Amino acid sequence: MEGFNKVIINKNRGWRGLAEVEVRSDTGDTKQKMVFSFSQLVWDDLIRNNIIVTQDKEYYYVLYLTACTGLPSPTQQRSVLIKNAVASIEKVNKIEKKAWTSAKAEDWSSIMHFNKNRNNHTQSDWNCIGLRVIPSI
Repeated sequence: MEGFNKVIINKNRGWRGLAEVEVRSDTGDTKQKMVFSFSQLVWDDLIRNNIIVTQDKEYYYVLYLTACTGLPSPTQQRSVLIKNAVASIEKVNKIEKKAWTSAKAEDWSSIMHFNKNRNNHTQSDWNCIGLRVIPSI
């Protein structure tokens, strides 16, 4: 996608697995900003394959990253803190949401992982009220 230059990723331990991805242009302007959670598959796409998917109303953007600085190693857990990790964007594939299932194999699996990543662990009522449970046996 023309104008997509770099990605900045932040993930605070207190966000219950949530991360923020900001896509910037050549001039430093923010083109997209998105908050999502890392399922294991989305985490693997980012850490092992240097791929992250973003979206707008009509399209998925499969971002292929290079020159990543500040990302954890593939052996680290998803709970690790990520503070201002910066990655250059090598390539962007723009796929229409209506036709994503006919995307190339290289994009299809990353979009499927992104779609399956429903933030289920953060939407529970129990997580929202902040109860601490201490079992007594």
